[in-house]
Parts: sequence; structure tokens; C-alpha cells
Amino acid sequence: MGLLSDPEYGSVKWVRVLKRVHGPLCFLCYLGALVWFFMLGNKEFNNETYFSENALLPGLVTNEFNGEHSAKQFYNEFMQELEDKYNDVEEIPVPWLVGKMSQLHLEVYTHNFTLNYPLGQGQVYKGTNVYGILRAPRTSSLEALVVSAPFRALESHQKGTGAGIALMLAFAKFARPQKYWAKDIIFLITEHEQLGMQAWLEAYHGLHNDAETFHTSLGSFWKPGIPSLDLSSFMPGFEWAGGDYKKCLDPGTLKGRSGSIQAAINLEFDTPKIKYIEVKIEGLNGQLPNLDLVNLVHKLCVKSGIHHSFRNSYSWIRGRNKMDDWMNGFWTMFDMVVSQIDGVPDGNHGLFHRFGIEAVTLEGRGPADAAGPAPRAHSLSTANFYRLGVALEAILRSLNNLLERFHQSYFFYLLAATNRFISIGQYMPSLCLLCVAMLIRALSLWVSIQQDGDEETDKQDTKTKSPKIDKDSDSEVPGDEKVEEVKPRRKSVKDDSSMSVVNIGANYLLVHLIGYAVMNSPIILSQIGARYNKPSEVSVYYGLIAVSIVLTIVTPFLPRVLRKGRITYEELSLVNILLLIELSTVCLSVGMQNFPLGLAIAVVYTPLALMCSVVVKGGGKGRALYLFFRRVLCLLVHPLLAVSLCMILFSRVLFPEEGILDMISRGSDAAMQATMFSIVDSMIYGNWLFNLTTAVILPIWILFWQILTIKVEAP
Repeated sequence: MGLLSDPEYGSVKWVRVLKRVHGPLCFLCYLGALVWFFMLGNKEFNNETYFSENALLPGLVTNEFNGEHSAKQFYNEFMQELEDKYNDVEEIPVPWLVGKMSQLHLEVYTHNFTLNYPLGQGQVYKGTNVYGILRAPRTSSLEALVVSAPFRALESHQKGTGAGIALMLAFAKFARPQKYWAKDIIFLITEHEQLGMQAWLEAYHGLHNDAETFHTSLGSFWKPGIPSLDLSSFMPGFEWAGGDYKKCLDPGTLKGRSGSIQAAINLEFDTPKIKYIEVKIEGLNGQLPNLDLVNLVHKLCVKSGIHHSFRNSYSWIRGRNKMDDWMNGFWTMFDMVVSQIDGVPDGNHGLFHRFGIEAVTLEGRGPADAAGPAPRAHSLSTANFYRLGVALEAILRSLNNLLERFHQSYFFYLLAATNRFISIGQYMPSLCLLCVAMLIRALSLWVSIQQDGDEETDKQDTKTKSPKIDKDSDSEVPGDEKVEEVKPRRKSVKDDSSMSVVNIGANYLLVHLIGYAVMNSPIILSQIGARYNKPSEVSVYYGLIAVSIVLTIVTPFLPRVLRKGRITYEELSLVNILLLIELSTVCLSVGMQNFPLGLAIAVVYTPLALMCSVVVKGGGKGRALYLFFRRVLCLLVHPLLAVSLCMILFSRVLFPEEGILDMISRGSDAAMQATMFSIVDSMIYGNWLFNLTTAVILPIWILFWQILTIKVEAP
């Protein structure tokens, strides 16, 4: 900082070099980040998995599971129950489940929850969870393990989970007489997929319906009960229910509970016979379970004779050469990164992570699975209830050995294969290089405006410099004249600088307040649409489109409104510097928790950040064409437009036979659903994506748009 504040630093050699090479250097950083990420798929750049928690003792126990016949019986009875009584309804068979768990001498309880749909027109959803507790004979219910399975009706568009529920009941029957359990085991069956799991976890941990979610923890413009801000008096007919965010999910209360939950295994088996198990690990907002638990599941699947996979990595396939292994590792890692960007968990296990509980989902798959065909899956041996039960027993008995919570292994990692991982110290340099490129660009701009200011000061000093005076002269008149001429110039520069800082701060604050208002707008847009009998997803999506168009037109005029004089080159340059610093800080901060999301933001916005510069009046056709290209690029990376374009292109990939209009229609509908899901997930589960996009990314985009649309005089 001392070097940068030196008035003669403009002549320093590194400053001159930086001004010349900052462009190629930033490009090399961007390219180096992509190359680094690509190289992580190579075995030379990742590691083989290993156990850090020795207390797990995986595979050292003798398997005793003998409940294959019971599992088949439970499965047949369960499917018959659904066909006889629940064929045309989507209700969970509570009496049958309670009866079966009671016969197994478990402590059986039901849990009721209610969802007041936050963007609906009085829509209310009710659900029931059923759970039974197997008390450990060796402890006093201080710790617990969870075995869960979601209930899916016969008419569900997703694969059923009847085999998973049957396996759970068969294992409960097997585990009930065993005396070696040191932790309680909770057998949980949830309704409405992740909604039921979220309600059960909140009720288990004592979070009532008046507890604030992530969305409300950011604050609100208006709180109920404030008379001076009673907006309903200004616009009658609207229900300004600011408290709906915190009351949309009523988790209810639990009549029975156990101790602190150490780990959870979620089962999703459709049929009693499968070809392989897909291990799902992605959780809410990109959270991952401890790597020791993932390694434990993979290792015990091998010991039990069950083939397993993760994304594009299959345990029964080995590459013929290094290039095949490299490509397989890269696509597995890339698929994992893409799936984590939206922050949506890929199973009920993903909601455990926010409570500090390590959890994974085991999904059974066959050769013709809806998720996509696996190579050579037809030739695999079939895994039946016996092998699945042996694997489940081995996993739970290893977890039963834990003396403390998982803490020794990695919580931040990427998987390149079922047995290879990439730690945070290996993948973060790719994100850091992107942020370094933006910081180098910011430093170059700072050096440029400082040197321009020094050159202008030198010119003014040259004009106002008095004639040369003899050092031995005693006359004080020339000295007095020199002081009188310099003081007004210094005072003027100080005033201009103060005005510039005020203008920049006011515009910066106003733009971010606009983003915060957009984050709180869905509830208002939904109510506006309800007055015209429009569905919530339609009113919210097209309302956001209208807001985006208005902001695109209006925001370039905001800096002109906030000040009386003209906007200077130095002002916009300083805005550009602050914007680069903010964007790089946001990418690093988000990437520390959800690396794929931070990397995606950096990859998309770094090119715009490097090309964005203050537009000076004048110039030829080449400069005008380059400006047009930058503005088009800025519009294309607008958050809402980028999502819509991605959905349209994705629909083209899935349905190449459709025409252009059908492709646009299908893609816009998909973008509408994706936007609605992200908003609802933020209100119910605390997903970051919508809040981060509107409150942070949108203001950053607006500032980029202001810089590219405002023309100023040359410095």
C-alpha cells in the first residue's frame, strides 16, 4: 500500500510492465484455470480414497443377516396393500406401516406436518411420516442412526420404493434381538419426498413454525405488526403477509425421539433384484457428507458382492489406457460439478447435512434405468435382498462402532471415480486463478487512473509555474504569487474527489437495494397474478421478465439522477474497480461452501469483467463494433436470460426433432418451472440459488450494464 500511495509510483518499472501485459496475463489466468480443472481428472492430479476414521473398522465383522425371506414377504404384502386400497390415491398406508412396525416391537410414532404453499392461492398440503425406534440395549439413547425411505405411490412418475421399505422392515426384524447395538436405530418412512424429510428433521431438532428460515434471516422491508409500515392501507386487496416465509412449513411436533443422530442411510429400491447401486451424496447448497462415509459405502458394497457406481464412474469398468481413465475421471467430476450448481439435493439424504448429520442415498438401478443405461449392465450379476441386507448390516455395524462424530476426513471434495477423490486444496486453484485475473484487471485500472491523474496535475503545474527565481533573491512576491495560484487548484481537486465518492456510494447502494427488492418480489408478483386468475409460476416468471426489462432501460440513468454535473471517466473507472473486487470476493466466498456454483459464476462472468471498460465518446467503427459485442455479451449473461437460453438449448438436445418455435416454447416452460422451484426451495428449504442470484449477481450485472451504456468524456 505504501508503494501504491507513493506519488512517483507511476514511474516504477513494474507499474509500466503491468499496464502493458495485464491483458495477456488475465487471459492466461483464465485459460490456466480451465486447463487446471481439466487436468484434475488425471490420476496424477487426484488421490486414491482412504479411511481416516479407524473406529469404523469396515468389513471386520461377520455378517449375520438372514432376513431375505422376510424382505420378500414384506414386499409382496406392501405391494398388495397399495393395489387394493391405495391404487387411485397418493396417500401413505399409515395403518399398515404402523401395524408392521408394532409387530416388530419397535416404538412406533406418526408425525403430521402441514405446508401452506408460499406462492399459492391458499393451497395447503398435509402429510404424515411414520417412524419406529429400535432402542439400543447397551446405551441410554444418547446417539442414533437413521434408516429412511421415501414413500412413492403407484401412480408416481418416479420409481417406486417398495423394495426399500420392505428391506428396511426386514432389517428391523433382524436387528431387534441383537445385543451389540450401541446406538438407537430410527426407521423412518416419509411422505412427499424431501418435504416430509425436512419437516421431520425440523421437528426432531425443535425448530417450530415460527423459527426463521434462511430467506427471512436476510431481513425484510416490512414486518407484520408495524403500523407505520402497513402497506395494506395503501393497496387494499393485497395480503402483505410478510410472515408467510417463516410459517409456510409447519413441522408439527414429535411424540417420540432418540438422541443425537450420527449418520443416516436413505434407501431407494424399486424391485427386489437390481444390477447395481448408485451412491448419491450431493446435498443442499452443495454440501457433501464426510468422505469416510462415502468410502465406507463403496468398500462394503464391494465386500458384499454388489456393483456400485457414482455418476459416470462404474466399479465394474476399468479403462484400457490412461486416456480412457482420464476422460472417465473428468466426466465424472464434471457431472458432479454440474449437478451441484443449483444446490438441490439429489435425495432425502441431502437435508441431513445442514444439521451436521452425514448421510447418503443408495438407489437401486437396472440395465434399463430411467437415469440412463449403464455400459455392460446386462452382463452384471443380480443383487437380491440377501446381498442388499448384508451390505446394509455391514454399513450400520460399522457406524455403530463410531466413538464420535465424523470429523477426520474431508468435507469438501470432488469425486473422479468411486475410489478416487480431489481435495479442496487441489480444485480451489482453478477458482483462484479466475479471481486473480479479475484482481489483476482491477489493479491495472487503478494504476491507470492514478497515472492519468498525475499527468493532469503535472500539466496544470507546468501552466501555473512561475518564472525561475534566483535562489539568493530576497523578494517574497514571486513566492506569494505561486502559493495563491496553487491553493485554489488543490481545493478544487479535493471537492471533485469528494463528490465522486458520494456519487459512487449512492449508486452502489441503490443498485444493491434494487437487487434486494427483486429477491422479495415473488410474493408480490404472485398476488398480482392471483387477482387476474393467473398461476403463480406464470405471474412470477413473466413478472421477473418485466422487472428485468425495466431495470435494463432505467438503471443506466441512475448515476445521472444522483448528481448534477457530468459523470467523469474516473468515477466509472472506480466503479469498475470496486465491481471487479466484489465479483472476485463473491466467487471465492461462494466457492468455499459450494465450489461448483462459485466456479460457474466465475467462468461465466470473468470474460465480461475482463472486457468491460469505461466507454469514451468518439472512436471509429471498430470501437463501435467492439462496444456492441460487449453489450450483447452482457445481455446474454443476464441471470434470467442465461437460464432461459440454457433451458432452450437443453430442450433442443433432448428433442432434436422439434421445430424452432416448439423448442423455444418448451425451453421457456422449463425455465419457468426452474425459476419457480428455486424460489420455493429458498422459502422452504433455505436454498441459496435464488437469493444469491437476485441479491448479489443481479446488482453486479446492473453495474456492468451501467459501465457499458454510459459514455463519458476522455480523461
